[in-house]
Amino acid sequence: MILKVLNWITNNHFLKQKIYVPEFNGTVRKITDNWLGSSDIGKKIVTGKLNPKKELNFNKFNFLRDLKAEGSIKARSIARSLVNDWIDEDHNLQSKEFNSETMSARISCWSFNYSWFVDSGKLEFQKKILRSIALQTKYLELKLLDSHNHLEKIIIVKGIIIAKSILYDEIDNISNLLVIINDGIIFLTNPDGGHKSRNPVFLLNLLRHLIEIRSVLAVIKNIDATNLHAQVIKMGEFLRSFQMPNGYFAWFFGGSIASKEIIKQTLNRIGYKNRIFSLAKETGFSRIMGLSTTTLVDIGTNQITNASKSSLFAFEFFYQKNKIISNLGELKGSKLQHIKNSLASSAAHSTLNIDDRNNIDLFGRRKTRVFNLKYGRTNNGTLLDITHSGYETLFGVHHRRQIYISNKKEELRGKDEIINVDNIGTIPKCANIRFHIHPQIDLIKTRNGSVLLNHIKGFVWKMSSNTQNILLQDSIMFTNNGNFPCKQIVINVKLDKIRAYKKISCNWTFQLQSKF
Repeated sequence: MILKVLNWITNNHFLKQKIYVPEFNGTVRKITDNWLGSSDIGKKIVTGKLNPKKELNFNKFNFLRDLKAEGSIKARSIARSLVNDWIDEDHNLQSKEFNSETMSARISCWSFNYSWFVDSGKLEFQKKILRSIALQTKYLELKLLDSHNHLEKIIIVKGIIIAKSILYDEIDNISNLLVIINDGIIFLTNPDGGHKSRNPVFLLNLLRHLIEIRSVLAVIKNIDATNLHAQVIKMGEFLRSFQMPNGYFAWFFGGSIASKEIIKQTLNRIGYKNRIFSLAKETGFSRIMGLSTTTLVDIGTNQITNASKSSLFAFEFFYQKNKIISNLGELKGSKLQHIKNSLASSAAHSTLNIDDRNNIDLFGRRKTRVFNLKYGRTNNGTLLDITHSGYETLFGVHHRRQIYISNKKEELRGKDEIINVDNIGTIPKCANIRFHIHPQIDLIKTRNGSVLLNHIKGFVWKMSSNTQNILLQDSIMFTNNGNFPCKQIVINVKLDKIRAYKKISCNWTFQLQSKF
């Protein structure tokens, strides 16, 4: 233990010698922050109801934006005091305070908000913070040499470019830094602009880093950032397509945990409203627009060996700004694997599963192909038709789903088809087609077997099917504001005769009955 401490201290000493920087008397240019803070949080800090050292991610200093949003002289004074005290604490360079991502966030926030809280401080404080920014920037350059993670490299480069933009007239090796960014984007994203993980929150965070870099490059002369700008636009197009009419992301692959305000701020920084995709084949989503409806469908990718969600062919359905059909969301921050697996299951999504088995094996033990994708649009409506092999090795069947959105009336029609392809595995018993219904909707089953969806705002949709075995069950939806009880409609389709019939299908329809 003693040797470990001595080694830590010795390495810290030599590191500090290695990254020595001269004194700076002022900034060479001013840069404007891209993001707004919360005045409510800022007010709590100013009044002492919130201690940023204990309750916020203090070492990143993002709370400076909250203090700036509060706007008082006291808020500015508190900002200077907290930064000054942090510098005086002289943290060990091998401590968590000098983690690459934390360091980049900190010096970026200091640099973007320099004019607000530093310029009004004493000259001694100005010199101190500029020296600290320069020292941390040099340390980031050393960390960049050792990094093998593409996202970490982009984050490090962001800190270097932003800090150097206020310290120096020119940024050394800017061309090489832009190459690192471009290589990282190619590695992390698909040609359609989506993230290779399919997670919109990962893409949102990446886009925010790139927007900050782009804004700084725009005020520095003789830098060609054309490619970066094009990549930002492409990612913005994807995320704007993933943003639903209520301002939130669709609840696929972690989309439910994204802040509506962060989504809005980020997409507003793109500069203009981008095109919205109909098909994003590489990332695996389709967006279908009706008269007043929006539907987002998980169409999967060509070859799936493992995945974080078993949500193939699940969809979310909106009428105007109101969510009608949803997935169940995420439990934010949960470390319990059984809860994560439960919310990643097919049953937690508005899709079909067979004998309570997931359509994608979350552990990667069976491969799943998605094929026969057809997307057609006419004056009457739009048809999505697609098939997957997720149940082939288990039951010898494929699942085909068709979704049709009318352009003539407020209607969503669907067809699920189970197709026997080989007499392998066990004979399946039944398929359950689930529609998780938003908590603001009450369900009433009618005498003829259809279901009325009464929204709290007064409009009514009707769900009907050619299969009469329709169940109404309780469920729970997980949101950033807590967990809410909801209902689900489940159509039960018997499959025990699938090998004799070769094909068993179920038609279902959602139709608007009355408006507001």
